[in-house]
Amino acid sequence: MPPESTYVEPQAKKNIISRSQLEARCKAGEILIVINQKVYKLDKWIKHHPGGQLAIRHCIGRDCTDEFKALHPSYVLEKKIKYFEIADYLPRDSDSEFAPIIGSRARTNEEIFEAQSAQVSAAYRQLELRLKAENLFETNYINYAWEFARYLTLFTMAIVLNLYGTCTMHYMASALCLALFWHQVSFFAHDAGHNSISHNLQIDNGIGIFLADFLGGLSIGWWKKSHYVHHIVTNHPIHDPDIQHLPFFAVTTRIFQGFFSTYHQKEMVFDRVAQFFVSYQHYLYYPIMMMGRFNLYVQSMVFLATEPNYPYRKQEMFGLFIYWIWYPYFVMQLPTWNLAIAYIFISHMFTFMLHVQITLSHFGMSTEDLGDTESFAAKMLRTTMDVDCPRWLDWFHGGLQFQAIHHLFPRMPRHNLRDAQPFVIEFCEEVGLTYHIHGFAKGNQIVYTALKDVADQVGFFLEVAKHEAKEYVDAQKIVLPEAKKDL
Repeated sequence: MPPESTYVEPQAKKNIISRSQLEARCKAGEILIVINQKVYKLDKWIKHHPGGQLAIRHCIGRDCTDEFKALHPSYVLEKKIKYFEIADYLPRDSDSEFAPIIGSRARTNEEIFEAQSAQVSAAYRQLELRLKAENLFETNYINYAWEFARYLTLFTMAIVLNLYGTCTMHYMASALCLALFWHQVSFFAHDAGHNSISHNLQIDNGIGIFLADFLGGLSIGWWKKSHYVHHIVTNHPIHDPDIQHLPFFAVTTRIFQGFFSTYHQKEMVFDRVAQFFVSYQHYLYYPIMMMGRFNLYVQSMVFLATEPNYPYRKQEMFGLFIYWIWYPYFVMQLPTWNLAIAYIFISHMFTFMLHVQITLSHFGMSTEDLGDTESFAAKMLRTTMDVDCPRWLDWFHGGLQFQAIHHLFPRMPRHNLRDAQPFVIEFCEEVGLTYHIHGFAKGNQIVYTALKDVADQVGFFLEVAKHEAKEYVDAQKIVLPEAKKDL
Protein backbone atom coordinates (compact mmCIF):
# COMPACT_ATOMS: atom_id res chain seq x y z
CA MET A 1 0.00 0.00 0.00
CA PRO A 2 1.33 3.46 -0.81
CA PRO A 3 1.53 5.92 2.11
CA GLU A 4 -1.33 8.34 2.62
CA SER A 5 0.93 11.24 1.64
CA THR A 6 1.24 9.83 -1.92
CA TYR A 7 -1.25 11.18 -4.40
CA VAL A 8 -3.46 8.51 -5.97
CA GLU A 9 -5.51 9.27 -9.09
CA PRO A 10 -9.24 9.14 -8.27
CA GLN A 11 -11.12 6.12 -9.47
CA ALA A 12 -14.12 6.34 -11.77
CA LYS A 13 -16.45 5.67 -8.84
CA LYS A 14 -15.46 7.56 -5.72
CA ASN A 15 -15.78 6.07 -2.27
CA ILE A 16 -18.54 7.44 -0.07
CA ILE A 17 -18.47 7.45 3.71
CA SER A 18 -21.69 8.04 5.65
CA ARG A 19 -21.97 9.64 9.06
CA SER A 20 -22.40 6.29 10.83
CA GLN A 21 -19.41 4.83 8.96
CA LEU A 22 -17.30 7.86 9.85
CA GLU A 23 -18.19 7.51 13.53
CA ALA A 24 -17.46 3.79 13.51
CA ARG A 25 -14.06 4.21 11.87
CA CYS A 26 -13.07 7.04 14.23
CA LYS A 27 -14.08 4.94 17.23
CA ALA A 28 -11.84 2.21 15.86
CA GLY A 29 -8.90 4.63 16.04
CA GLU A 30 -8.67 6.20 12.59
CA ILE A 31 -7.98 9.92 12.36
CA LEU A 32 -10.61 11.15 9.91
CA ILE A 33 -11.86 14.70 9.43
CA VAL A 34 -14.37 16.26 7.03
CA ILE A 35 -13.66 19.37 4.96
CA ASN A 36 -15.95 20.55 2.15
CA GLN A 37 -17.88 17.25 2.19
CA LYS A 38 -14.69 15.23 1.69
CA VAL A 39 -13.13 12.82 4.16
CA TYR A 40 -9.40 13.05 4.88
CA LYS A 41 -7.31 10.42 6.67
CA LEU A 42 -4.51 12.01 8.73
CA ASP A 43 -3.13 9.08 10.75
CA LYS A 44 0.41 9.45 9.39
CA TRP A 45 0.42 13.24 9.12
CA ILE A 46 -0.86 14.19 12.55
CA LYS A 47 2.50 14.00 14.31
CA HIS A 48 3.98 16.38 11.72
CA HIS A 49 1.20 18.98 11.89
CA PRO A 50 2.79 22.43 12.48
CA GLY A 51 -0.13 23.40 14.73
CA GLY A 52 0.29 20.37 16.97
CA GLN A 53 -1.61 17.11 17.24
CA LEU A 54 -4.35 18.37 19.55
CA ALA A 55 -5.62 20.86 17.00
CA ILE A 56 -6.38 17.93 14.68
CA ARG A 57 -7.68 15.61 17.39
CA HIS A 58 -10.40 18.11 18.29
CA CYS A 59 -11.66 17.82 14.70
CA ILE A 60 -11.75 14.02 14.43
CA GLY A 61 -15.04 12.63 13.19
CA ARG A 62 -16.70 15.91 12.33
CA ASP A 63 -17.00 18.62 9.73
CA CYS A 64 -14.29 21.17 10.48
CA THR A 65 -14.45 23.09 7.20
CA ASP A 66 -14.74 26.53 8.79
CA GLU A 67 -12.09 25.87 11.43
CA PHE A 68 -9.67 24.57 8.80
CA LYS A 69 -10.16 27.51 6.44
CA ALA A 70 -9.93 30.03 9.27
CA LEU A 71 -6.56 28.73 10.47
CA HIS A 72 -4.85 27.78 7.20
CA PRO A 73 -3.81 29.68 4.07
CA SER A 74 -5.76 28.74 0.95
CA TYR A 75 -2.86 26.86 -0.66
CA VAL A 76 -3.02 24.18 2.07
CA LEU A 77 -6.55 23.27 1.01
CA GLU A 78 -5.82 23.64 -2.69
CA LYS A 79 -2.46 21.89 -2.92
CA LYS A 80 -1.49 20.07 0.26
CA ILE A 81 -4.36 18.25 1.92
CA LYS A 82 -5.71 16.69 -1.28
CA TYR A 83 -3.14 13.91 -0.89
CA PHE A 84 -5.00 12.65 2.18
CA GLU A 85 -8.50 12.54 0.67
CA ILE A 86 -10.09 9.08 0.79
CA ALA A 87 -13.82 9.58 0.11
CA ASP A 88 -16.78 11.89 -0.30
CA TYR A 89 -18.88 12.46 2.80
CA LEU A 90 -22.59 11.69 3.12
CA PRO A 91 -23.80 13.77 6.11
CA ARG A 92 -26.96 11.73 6.68
CA ASP A 93 -27.56 8.01 6.39
CA SER A 94 -30.59 7.04 4.33
CA ASP A 95 -32.30 3.72 3.61
CA SER A 96 -33.77 5.10 0.43
CA GLU A 97 -32.32 6.89 -2.53
CA PHE A 98 -35.43 9.06 -2.74
CA ALA A 99 -36.92 11.28 -0.03
CA PRO A 100 -40.70 11.61 0.29
CA ILE A 101 -42.30 14.78 -1.06
CA ILE A 102 -44.01 15.34 2.27
CA GLY A 103 -42.01 14.36 5.32
CA SER A 104 -43.42 11.54 7.37
CA ARG A 105 -42.29 13.06 10.66
CA ALA A 106 -41.48 16.38 12.26
CA ARG A 107 -37.83 17.39 12.51
CA THR A 108 -36.18 16.93 15.88
CA ASN A 109 -34.71 19.87 17.79
CA GLU A 110 -31.26 18.55 16.90
CA GLU A 111 -32.08 18.59 13.20
CA ILE A 112 -33.50 22.11 13.44
CA PHE A 113 -30.38 23.32 15.26
CA GLU A 114 -28.17 21.63 12.68
CA ALA A 115 -30.09 23.29 9.83
CA GLN A 116 -29.77 26.71 11.51
CA SER A 117 -26.05 26.11 11.99
CA ALA A 118 -25.69 25.29 8.31
CA GLN A 119 -27.36 28.60 7.41
CA VAL A 120 -24.99 30.49 9.71
CA SER A 121 -21.98 28.70 8.18
CA ALA A 122 -23.12 29.58 4.66
CA ALA A 123 -23.53 33.25 5.61
CA TYR A 124 -20.14 33.20 7.38
CA ARG A 125 -18.45 31.90 4.23
CA GLN A 126 -20.08 34.64 2.19
CA LEU A 127 -18.83 37.16 4.74
CA GLU A 128 -15.28 35.87 4.32
CA LEU A 129 -15.50 36.31 0.53
CA ARG A 130 -16.80 39.83 1.02
CA LEU A 131 -13.94 40.74 3.36
CA LYS A 132 -11.42 39.32 0.91
CA ALA A 133 -12.95 41.47 -1.81
CA GLU A 134 -12.35 44.46 0.48
CA ASN A 135 -8.66 43.41 0.72
CA LEU A 136 -8.92 43.08 4.50
CA PHE A 137 -6.81 39.93 4.49
CA GLU A 138 -3.91 41.83 2.89
CA THR A 139 -1.06 42.98 5.11
CA ASN A 140 -0.21 46.67 5.11
CA TYR A 141 3.45 46.74 6.07
CA ILE A 142 3.37 50.47 6.80
CA ASN A 143 1.54 49.56 10.02
CA TYR A 144 4.42 47.29 11.00
CA ALA A 145 6.91 50.04 10.21
CA TRP A 146 5.20 52.32 12.72
CA GLU A 147 5.07 49.51 15.25
CA PHE A 148 8.75 48.70 14.76
CA ALA A 149 9.58 52.34 15.46
CA ARG A 150 7.58 52.11 18.71
CA TYR A 151 9.30 48.87 19.76
CA LEU A 152 12.74 50.30 19.00
CA THR A 153 11.98 53.48 20.96
CA LEU A 154 10.81 51.57 24.03
CA PHE A 155 13.72 49.12 23.99
CA THR A 156 16.25 51.93 23.46
CA MET A 157 14.80 53.93 26.35
CA ALA A 158 14.98 50.86 28.58
CA ILE A 159 18.68 50.44 27.72
CA VAL A 160 19.63 54.11 28.05
CA LEU A 161 17.81 54.66 31.34
CA ASN A 162 19.30 51.49 32.78
CA LEU A 163 22.91 52.01 31.71
CA TYR A 164 23.09 55.80 32.05
CA GLY A 165 20.51 56.48 34.74
CA THR A 166 21.60 58.31 37.86
CA CYS A 167 18.72 57.72 40.26
CA THR A 168 16.05 55.21 41.25
CA MET A 169 13.44 56.98 39.14
CA HIS A 170 15.55 56.46 36.01
CA TYR A 171 16.01 52.75 36.72
CA MET A 172 12.33 52.13 37.44
CA ALA A 173 11.38 54.07 34.31
CA SER A 174 13.67 51.70 32.41
CA ALA A 175 11.82 48.73 33.92
CA LEU A 176 8.48 50.21 32.84
CA CYS A 177 9.77 50.78 29.30
CA LEU A 178 10.92 47.16 29.12
CA ALA A 179 7.53 45.97 30.41
CA LEU A 180 5.74 48.06 27.79
CA PHE A 181 8.14 46.77 25.13
CA TRP A 182 7.30 43.15 26.04
CA HIS A 183 3.62 44.03 26.11
CA GLN A 184 3.68 45.62 22.65
CA VAL A 185 6.00 43.17 20.92
CA SER A 186 3.71 40.32 22.01
CA PHE A 187 1.19 41.53 19.42
CA PHE A 188 3.84 41.22 16.70
CA ALA A 189 4.76 37.72 17.94
CA HIS A 190 1.06 36.85 17.90
CA ASP A 191 0.91 37.73 14.19
CA ALA A 192 3.98 35.59 13.54
CA GLY A 193 2.30 32.69 15.32
CA HIS A 194 -0.69 33.02 12.99
CA ASN A 195 1.61 33.30 9.94
CA SER A 196 -0.04 36.60 9.08
CA ILE A 197 3.07 38.77 8.62
CA SER A 198 4.81 37.33 5.54
CA HIS A 199 2.25 34.51 5.16
CA ASN A 200 5.22 32.14 4.85
CA LEU A 201 5.47 29.52 7.59
CA GLN A 202 9.26 29.43 7.78
CA ILE A 203 9.75 33.20 7.73
CA ASP A 204 7.00 33.95 10.25
CA ASN A 205 8.21 31.16 12.53
CA GLY A 206 11.69 32.69 12.47
CA ILE A 207 10.25 36.10 13.35
CA GLY A 208 8.26 34.52 16.17
CA ILE A 209 11.30 32.76 17.64
CA PHE A 210 13.33 35.97 17.57
CA LEU A 211 10.61 38.07 19.20
CA ALA A 212 9.28 35.55 21.72
CA ASP A 213 12.33 33.46 22.61
CA PHE A 214 15.37 35.72 22.12
CA LEU A 215 13.77 38.97 23.30
CA GLY A 216 11.09 37.70 25.67
CA GLY A 217 12.22 34.35 27.06
CA LEU A 218 9.00 32.64 25.99
CA SER A 219 8.45 29.72 23.61
CA ILE A 220 6.55 30.60 20.44
CA GLY A 221 6.01 26.87 19.92
CA TRP A 222 4.26 26.54 23.27
CA TRP A 223 2.11 29.54 22.43
CA LYS A 224 1.13 28.12 19.04
CA LYS A 225 0.18 24.72 20.47
CA SER A 226 -1.95 26.32 23.19
CA HIS A 227 -3.39 29.09 21.05
CA TYR A 228 -4.49 26.94 18.12
CA VAL A 229 -6.39 24.63 20.46
CA HIS A 230 -7.97 27.70 22.06
CA HIS A 231 -9.17 28.89 18.65
CA ILE A 232 -10.87 25.55 17.94
CA VAL A 233 -12.49 24.76 21.31
CA THR A 234 -12.85 28.27 22.70
CA ASN A 235 -14.05 28.42 26.32
CA HIS A 236 -14.65 24.68 26.63
CA PRO A 237 -13.79 23.88 30.28
CA ILE A 238 -12.35 20.45 29.49
CA HIS A 239 -10.43 21.31 26.32
CA ASP A 240 -9.47 25.02 26.25
CA PRO A 241 -6.20 25.65 28.12
CA ASP A 242 -6.91 29.38 28.23
CA ILE A 243 -9.59 28.88 30.90
CA GLN A 244 -7.92 26.01 32.78
CA HIS A 245 -6.23 27.81 35.65
CA LEU A 246 -6.78 25.70 38.75
CA PRO A 247 -5.98 26.10 41.57
CA PHE A 248 -6.30 29.87 41.09
CA PHE A 249 -9.33 30.43 38.85
CA ALA A 250 -12.54 28.68 37.90
CA VAL A 251 -14.69 30.43 35.30
CA THR A 252 -17.57 27.97 35.67
CA THR A 253 -18.99 25.80 38.45
CA ARG A 254 -18.55 22.78 36.18
CA ILE A 255 -14.91 22.85 37.25
CA PHE A 256 -15.93 22.11 40.86
CA GLN A 257 -16.47 18.45 39.95
CA GLY A 258 -12.89 18.12 38.72
CA PHE A 259 -12.10 17.01 35.19
CA PHE A 260 -9.45 15.52 32.95
CA SER A 261 -7.78 18.23 30.85
CA THR A 262 -7.25 17.00 27.30
CA TYR A 263 -4.63 19.71 26.82
CA HIS A 264 -2.57 19.17 29.98
CA GLN A 265 -3.29 15.42 29.94
CA LYS A 266 -3.95 15.28 33.66
CA GLU A 267 -6.72 15.45 36.21
CA MET A 268 -7.60 18.97 37.33
CA VAL A 269 -8.68 18.51 40.93
CA PHE A 270 -10.81 20.97 42.88
CA ASP A 271 -8.96 20.31 46.12
CA ARG A 272 -8.70 22.40 49.28
CA VAL A 273 -6.05 24.67 47.79
CA ALA A 274 -8.24 25.34 44.75
CA GLN A 275 -11.30 25.83 46.96
CA PHE A 276 -9.45 28.50 48.92
CA PHE A 277 -8.14 30.45 45.92
CA VAL A 278 -11.36 30.21 43.91
CA SER A 279 -13.35 31.49 46.89
CA TYR A 280 -11.40 34.76 46.61
CA GLN A 281 -10.62 34.72 42.87
CA HIS A 282 -12.43 38.00 42.15
CA TYR A 283 -10.09 39.73 44.61
CA LEU A 284 -6.99 37.86 43.43
CA TYR A 285 -7.59 38.38 39.71
CA TYR A 286 -5.32 41.41 39.19
CA PRO A 287 -2.54 40.33 41.62
CA ILE A 288 -2.32 36.94 39.91
CA MET A 289 -2.27 38.61 36.49
CA MET A 290 0.82 40.47 37.67
CA MET A 291 2.58 37.14 38.20
CA GLY A 292 1.49 35.80 34.81
CA ARG A 293 4.81 36.18 33.00
CA PHE A 294 6.63 34.00 35.53
CA ASN A 295 4.15 31.22 34.80
CA LEU A 296 4.80 31.59 31.06
CA TYR A 297 8.51 30.96 31.64
CA VAL A 298 7.65 27.64 33.29
CA GLN A 299 5.16 26.66 30.57
CA SER A 300 7.72 27.44 27.87
CA MET A 301 10.46 25.35 29.44
CA VAL A 302 8.14 22.41 30.11
CA PHE A 303 6.98 22.50 26.49
CA LEU A 304 10.49 22.50 25.04
CA ALA A 305 11.57 19.73 27.39
CA THR A 306 8.63 17.41 26.81
CA GLU A 307 6.86 18.12 23.50
CA PRO A 308 7.45 15.19 21.14
CA ASN A 309 8.39 15.70 17.47
CA TYR A 310 8.79 19.48 17.84
CA PRO A 311 11.00 20.54 14.87
CA TYR A 312 12.22 23.87 16.27
CA ARG A 313 13.31 22.69 19.71
CA LYS A 314 17.02 23.49 19.21
CA GLN A 315 16.37 26.94 17.76
CA GLU A 316 14.05 27.87 20.61
CA MET A 317 16.30 26.46 23.32
CA PHE A 318 19.12 28.54 21.88
CA GLY A 319 16.82 31.56 21.92
CA LEU A 320 15.96 31.03 25.59
CA PHE A 321 19.66 30.49 26.35
CA ILE A 322 20.49 33.87 24.84
CA TYR A 323 17.59 35.50 26.72
CA TRP A 324 18.77 34.15 30.07
CA ILE A 325 22.18 35.64 29.35
CA TRP A 326 21.24 39.11 28.20
CA TYR A 327 18.40 39.83 30.64
CA PRO A 328 20.25 38.89 33.87
CA TYR A 329 23.36 40.70 32.58
CA PHE A 330 21.20 43.74 31.84
CA VAL A 331 19.69 43.72 35.34
CA MET A 332 23.09 43.26 36.99
CA GLN A 333 24.22 46.63 35.61
CA LEU A 334 22.15 48.29 38.32
CA PRO A 335 24.18 49.63 41.27
CA THR A 336 22.49 47.67 44.11
CA TRP A 337 20.79 44.30 44.70
CA ASN A 338 17.65 46.02 45.94
CA LEU A 339 17.34 47.95 42.68
CA ALA A 340 17.96 44.77 40.68
CA ILE A 341 15.19 42.88 42.50
CA ALA A 342 12.81 45.82 42.14
CA TYR A 343 13.68 46.04 38.44
CA ILE A 344 12.85 42.36 37.88
CA PHE A 345 9.49 42.61 39.59
CA ILE A 346 8.43 45.89 37.96
CA SER A 347 9.47 44.82 34.46
CA HIS A 348 7.50 41.59 34.87
CA MET A 349 4.50 42.70 36.93
CA PHE A 350 3.65 45.61 34.64
CA THR A 351 3.08 43.25 31.74
CA PHE A 352 -0.12 42.31 33.63
CA MET A 353 -2.20 44.42 31.25
CA LEU A 354 -1.51 41.93 28.44
CA HIS A 355 -2.89 39.10 30.59
CA VAL A 356 -5.92 41.18 31.50
CA GLN A 357 -6.53 41.96 27.82
CA ILE A 358 -6.31 38.24 26.95
CA THR A 359 -8.65 37.01 29.69
CA LEU A 360 -11.06 39.93 29.35
CA SER A 361 -12.47 38.58 26.11
CA HIS A 362 -13.35 35.13 27.48
CA PHE A 363 -13.57 34.88 31.28
CA GLY A 364 -17.03 36.44 31.40
CA MET A 365 -18.44 34.61 28.38
CA SER A 366 -20.35 31.36 27.81
CA THR A 367 -18.62 28.06 28.60
CA GLU A 368 -21.47 25.82 27.45
CA ASP A 369 -20.88 22.94 25.05
CA LEU A 370 -23.61 23.04 22.38
CA GLY A 371 -22.26 20.05 20.48
CA ASP A 372 -20.36 19.43 17.28
CA THR A 373 -23.14 20.74 15.04
CA GLU A 374 -22.89 24.31 16.35
CA SER A 375 -21.42 26.45 13.61
CA PHE A 376 -17.88 27.76 14.05
CA ALA A 377 -19.02 31.37 13.70
CA ALA A 378 -21.81 31.02 16.29
CA LYS A 379 -19.44 29.43 18.80
CA MET A 380 -16.81 32.13 18.38
CA LEU A 381 -19.35 34.94 18.85
CA ARG A 382 -20.96 33.20 21.84
CA THR A 383 -17.69 32.68 23.70
CA THR A 384 -15.83 35.89 22.87
CA MET A 385 -16.26 39.58 23.71
CA ASP A 386 -14.81 42.61 21.93
CA VAL A 387 -13.58 45.73 23.72
CA ASP A 388 -14.70 49.11 22.48
CA CYS A 389 -12.19 51.95 22.43
CA PRO A 390 -11.40 55.00 20.27
CA ARG A 391 -9.29 54.38 17.17
CA TRP A 392 -6.36 56.39 18.55
CA LEU A 393 -6.03 53.86 21.39
CA ASP A 394 -5.79 50.82 19.09
CA TRP A 395 -2.01 50.79 19.53
CA PHE A 396 -2.35 50.00 23.24
CA HIS A 397 -4.55 46.95 22.59
CA GLY A 398 -2.57 46.03 19.50
CA GLY A 399 -5.80 45.97 17.51
CA LEU A 400 -6.64 42.70 19.26
CA GLN A 401 -9.37 44.24 21.37
CA PHE A 402 -11.53 42.92 18.52
CA GLN A 403 -11.11 39.35 19.74
CA ALA A 404 -14.49 38.15 18.46
CA ILE A 405 -13.59 39.29 14.95
CA HIS A 406 -10.11 37.84 15.33
CA HIS A 407 -11.63 34.49 16.33
CA LEU A 408 -13.84 34.55 13.25
CA PHE A 409 -10.86 35.35 11.00
CA PRO A 410 -7.60 34.44 12.80
CA ARG A 411 -5.46 35.09 9.73
CA MET A 412 -6.77 38.59 9.11
CA PRO A 413 -4.08 41.18 9.97
CA ARG A 414 -5.04 42.72 13.31
CA HIS A 415 -4.64 46.22 11.87
CA ASN A 416 -7.67 45.46 9.67
CA LEU A 417 -9.98 44.09 12.38
CA ARG A 418 -11.57 47.47 13.09
CA ASP A 419 -12.39 47.95 9.40
CA ALA A 420 -13.99 44.49 9.36
CA GLN A 421 -16.25 45.33 12.31
CA PRO A 422 -19.16 46.90 10.34
CA PHE A 423 -19.34 43.82 8.12
CA VAL A 424 -19.39 41.51 11.13
CA ILE A 425 -22.14 43.53 12.81
CA GLU A 426 -24.20 43.33 9.63
CA PHE A 427 -23.59 39.56 9.47
CA CYS A 428 -24.73 39.10 13.08
CA GLU A 429 -27.94 41.04 12.41
CA GLU A 430 -28.57 38.96 9.30
CA VAL A 431 -28.26 35.56 11.00
CA GLY A 432 -29.61 36.54 14.43
CA LEU A 433 -26.40 36.23 16.46
CA THR A 434 -25.31 38.57 19.25
CA TYR A 435 -22.12 40.56 18.83
CA HIS A 436 -20.79 41.21 22.34
CA ILE A 437 -18.83 44.45 22.69
CA HIS A 438 -18.25 46.60 25.79
CA GLY A 439 -15.92 49.33 26.95
CA PHE A 440 -12.75 48.34 28.79
CA ALA A 441 -14.13 49.27 32.21
CA LYS A 442 -17.43 47.47 31.56
CA GLY A 443 -15.54 44.42 30.33
CA ASN A 444 -13.53 44.31 33.54
CA GLN A 445 -16.74 44.61 35.53
CA ILE A 446 -18.23 41.66 33.61
CA VAL A 447 -15.18 39.51 34.36
CA TYR A 448 -15.19 40.52 38.04
CA THR A 449 -18.89 39.69 38.35
CA ALA A 450 -18.44 36.33 36.60
CA LEU A 451 -15.55 35.39 38.87
CA LYS A 452 -17.46 36.51 41.97
CA ASP A 453 -20.56 34.52 40.96
CA VAL A 454 -18.49 31.36 40.76
CA ALA A 455 -16.61 32.17 43.97
CA ASP A 456 -19.86 32.69 45.87
CA GLN A 457 -20.97 29.16 44.98
CA VAL A 458 -17.93 27.39 46.40
CA GLY A 459 -19.40 27.35 49.91
CA PHE A 460 -22.74 26.01 48.65
CA PHE A 461 -20.95 23.32 46.63
CA LEU A 462 -18.98 22.18 49.67
CA GLU A 463 -22.12 22.04 51.81
CA VAL A 464 -23.91 19.93 49.21
CA ALA A 465 -20.89 17.64 48.87
CA LYS A 466 -20.71 17.29 52.66
CA HIS A 467 -24.42 16.46 52.87
CA GLU A 468 -24.18 13.89 50.07
CA ALA A 469 -21.16 12.28 51.72
CA LYS A 470 -23.06 12.02 55.01
CA GLU A 471 -26.04 10.42 53.28
CA TYR A 472 -23.75 7.91 51.61
CA VAL A 473 -22.06 7.00 54.89
CA ASP A 474 -25.42 6.61 56.64
CA ALA A 475 -26.66 4.38 53.84
CA GLN A 476 -23.62 2.12 54.21
CA LYS A 477 -24.04 1.57 57.93
CA ILE A 478 -24.96 -1.98 58.96
CA VAL A 479 -27.78 -1.96 61.50
CA LEU A 480 -27.49 -4.98 63.76
CA PRO A 481 -30.73 -6.59 65.01
CA GLU A 482 -31.63 -5.80 68.60
CA ALA A 483 -30.32 -8.45 70.97
CA LYS A 484 -32.95 -10.67 72.53
CA LYS A 485 -33.46 -10.09 76.25
CA ASP A 486 -34.33 -13.74 76.91
CA LEU A 487 -30.87 -15.05 76.06
